Amino acid sequence: MISAVIIEDDPLLGKNLSMMIEEYFPEIKIIALVDSGKLALDILPLLTYDLVFSDIELGDMDAFALFELLENSHPQIIFTTAHEEFAVNAFKIDAIDYLIKPIAPEDLKRAVGRALDQINKLQQTPSILGAYSVQKSGKILIKTNDELHFLSPDRIIYCEAYGAYTKVFLSDNTSDFKLVTMHLKKIEELLPSDHFFRIHDAHIVNTNFIDHIKYQKRFCVLNHNAALGKTQLKISERKYLGFIEFLKNG
Repeated sequence: MISAVIIEDDPLLGKNLSMMIEEYFPEIKIIALVDSGKLALDILPLLTYDLVFSDIELGDMDAFALFELLENSHPQIIFTTAHEEFAVNAFKIDAIDYLIKPIAPEDLKRAVGRALDQINKLQQTPSILGAYSVQKSGKILIKTNDELHFLSPDRIIYCEAYGAYTKVFLSDNTSDFKLVTMHLKKIEELLPSDHFFRIHDAHIVNTNFIDHIKYQKRFCVLNHNAALGKTQLKISERKYLGFIEFLKNG
C-alpha cells in the first residue's frame, strides 16, 4: 500500500481529489488531507508517506516555502494548481508532475503512474542494502542504477537530494557525482554521525571539508579542490543553531 497526503486549501477540491485517487488508484491510501501550510508543518513530520499532492498557493504560505521547511526526505511530489506560471519552480525541486485545475482524469493517471514507477524502483532495492549497509571496514554500501559501491564515508564531500535519488560528491572526483538510487534520508542513516550533518532538507555535508561559515547569509562553504574553487551550500534557518552547536562540540 502506498501512503499519500493531500495539501489543498480548498477543502472541497481536496475531497474531490481524494475521491479521484480512491477511484483510479485503490493501492494508494490517503493518510492526511490538510488545508494550510501551517497545518502541514505540524502534521506531516509525524507521518510516513511516499507521495504528496500539493496545491501551490496555500493561503498562509506557498508550497515551495513549505517543502523547504519539511524534513521528509523528498517524497514524490505532484503539484496541483490553477496557475501555469509556477511550473518552472515546481520542476526545479524535481516534482513528478504539475497538474492544472480542474484536473482531468487522464492527467492524474499519467502523473500518478510516473510517481508509482519511481516508488516501485526504490522499494525494489536489493535486500543486501539493508543487511550489509555498514561494513566492518567502516565502508557503506550504496546503489546506483546498475552497480553496488562499497564507499568510504571519508571520500564524501557532500550529498544532495535529487528528487527520489541522491547526488553523492566525492573528493577524488570533484567534477562529477554518483547518482544514487536512494533517498537522502537513507543516505543520512548510513553516514557516521560524528562528522556528517544535514544542514538543509537538500544537503548533508562532511564537516571535514568545511572551509568557513557565512553566518549572516547562512552559507556553509566547502573547500575540496583548488582548481574548481569552493562550494557554497545554504544552511536552513531551522538547522543553523543546531549545526553551529554540532561544530562547537565536534
